[in-house]
This record gives sequence, C-alpha cells and structure tokens, in this order.
Amino acid sequence: MGKGLEESSASTDVDKVREPLQKAKRESDDSEIVNLKKQKKESDEDEKTALKKVEEYKCSFDDKDAFGDNDRTIFVRGFDCSLPRDDIKSALEKHFGSCEITRVFVPIECKTGSPIGTAFIDVSDDVDKEMALALDGSFLGSSKLEVKMANRIARSVAYPNFKGCRHCLNMIMKRKCYNFNRTCGGLLQPRTASWISLIEKLDAKVKMEKVEAEKQS
Repeated sequence: MGKGLEESSASTDVDKVREPLQKAKRESDDSEIVNLKKQKKESDEDEKTALKKVEEYKCSFDDKDAFGDNDRTIFVRGFDCSLPRDDIKSALEKHFGSCEITRVFVPIECKTGSPIGTAFIDVSDDVDKEMALALDGSFLGSSKLEVKMANRIARSVAYPNFKGCRHCLNMIMKRKCYNFNRTCGGLLQPRTASWISLIEKLDAKVKMEKVEAEKQS
C-alpha cells in the first residue's frame, strides 16, 4: 500500500510538472497560429494592392490627344524623358509657340507611365508646318531636338521599344487597318484637308471657265 501511495505521489508530481509545460506549448502553438494567420492576411493584402496597382495603370492611348495624325503632324524626339508627361507637353507647347498648335501627344509606356522619348504635334496650316520644321536641331533646355514630318517616320522609330498594353496595341492595329482601307492598301494618298481644298479650288476654276465660255458664246 505504501508503494501505491509513492507511485500516486510521483504521478501527481509529474502531472504538476507536465501541466505547465503543456500549457506553455499550447500557448506557443496558439501564438504561432495567430502569427501565421496574420502573415497570410498581410500577404493577401499585399497581393491585392499589387494587383490593384497593375489594374490602375493608364493606357498610353487613353488620351484625347492620342489620335488626329494628319499631313501636318510633326514628329519630335530628343527631349528630356526624365520629366513627367505633362511637363514635357507644356515645354513642347512653349518651344513651338511660334506655330499654331492644335494637338500635342506624348506617348508613354502604359504600366510605368514613363515617356518613351517621342512626341507628335499637329499644326494648323502649311505655314506653321514649315515654321515647326525649322526648329529641327534647336535646343530644348540642354537637349537637341529632332523635328521631322511624322508621315515619313517608321513606327519602330516613332514608338521605340514600345511594349504597351492590350488596349493600346489594339488601337494601333485599328489605326493601321483604317489607314490601309482609306488609301486602298497604300495605293492612294489619303484625302487630307489640303488635298480637299485643292480639289475645291480646281472645281471652282473649271466652273468659272465654263461660265466665261458660255458668256462669250
């Protein structure tokens, strides 16, 4: 009987020692589970934030000035690309202030918002076009500008290393299809404003000559 009491007493002592250890282990396990849940929540939030940032980028062609290329569109490059898009646009408008400008488009890389180094400027008439072209080789700050007619520039030059996004690449493809259709596959010159004006003048001249001939007869 004494032996049984000793065994019972020893078992009780072991339980007393084991119980705090088990409690500490449970608390440690609970704390680890809480930390894991917290880490997972933070990871999920970071992932959502990253996805939101990707979704919130502005497409290069989500700009009213992205469209409007015509026979008086000027191509410009050589300016400082480290500046924000709006600052570049303002600087170009000021630099070409001697011309009547109707549009300035500064393409950007969609997902970064960084200017790709080129710009397109529309001027109102042929006189302004010649004035703009005269600024080829001029300096904007410390940067020397290259100014050319946009219709003589290849796309690889106009949009160097441009990756874009699905939306703007589709818009470029639509523009190509539109230009292909309106020029019968490139066989005809597009009907520009100056071309239409010339045709109207020729029509008026023919009508006037016809009237004069009728009077003389």
